[in-house]
Amino acid sequence: MDILWPALAIAVIVVFVFYVLAQHWQRVLRQQAWTIRRLFERVQNLEEMADPEFRRRLSESAPPPLEQVFTLTFRLSDRFWRDALRLTEEDRKFVREYGAFVGSVKLECWRSHTVAIITEVLPDRKATGWQTRTLDYYPDPARSGDALSLWDLALSRTGPSAERPPSLELLLRPNSLELCGHLILSTEGASANGHRNASSRDDVVFFRVPLDTAQLAEFRSHDPLSGADNGNGNSGAEDSAVTPGSWQAFYSDRNEEFGIEWQLRLRDLTRKSEWDRWKILESASVPFAAEEK
Repeated sequence: MDILWPALAIAVIVVFVFYVLAQHWQRVLRQQAWTIRRLFERVQNLEEMADPEFRRRLSESAPPPLEQVFTLTFRLSDRFWRDALRLTEEDRKFVREYGAFVGSVKLECWRSHTVAIITEVLPDRKATGWQTRTLDYYPDPARSGDALSLWDLALSRTGPSAERPPSLELLLRPNSLELCGHLILSTEGASANGHRNASSRDDVVFFRVPLDTAQLAEFRSHDPLSGADNGNGNSGAEDSAVTPGSWQAFYSDRNEEFGIEWQLRLRDLTRKSEWDRWKILESASVPFAAEEK
């Protein structure tokens, strides 16, 4: 019995040591198996990414975030101020002294929203000349008539009644740009103090520029800036801006009745082949700014 108990104790210790070692090696083997499985999955993912078909599907499902860039300029002639708006000389003087006029509007159309960059000519009484404002537009499909006001020009001073004076407004809608006039109709002429008697208001859309290439097709025009030599000895006849299906396009329209002319330049970055060659986009120079009369 004196030898049995020490032998039993030694046996228990040996069994315990083997059990601890077995648990340790089991954990090591599980960890190594997990590591090998992760390495295999990463290698498989890399092989799939190298597959041309997989890369094509990935490219189609994730187009460039910046999809299109529009640059709009428009000109309002003396006929517009005189005949379409029928401003008095006093009102035209007020507009020249206090109104800021649109030089250009640049729209950067991203997948999630549109960034509008408005360049304005400041009133004659300010020496700074130009200013640039940036607005973000997130269209809401659930809201009918959803629009963002890019520019608002009062056409006369506020009268004693504090009623909002007539104005011009440039609106950005989900699929178009609109120049609207919020005018005052008077059927009684001028009062004794020289102020017009407003009887009702009238909203007029002077022009609407669609932002859809299919709707813009009827306004496709030759770009006047493409006539100059581009530095490579190629004339404007070979310029990509006038080639059908090109990623660059020029549109314009003129309304002789209202005395309005607008021009629109498009850079369509959804065309993948052109996007691969053009990584940095700069808008073309603006050919003219809005005239204030």
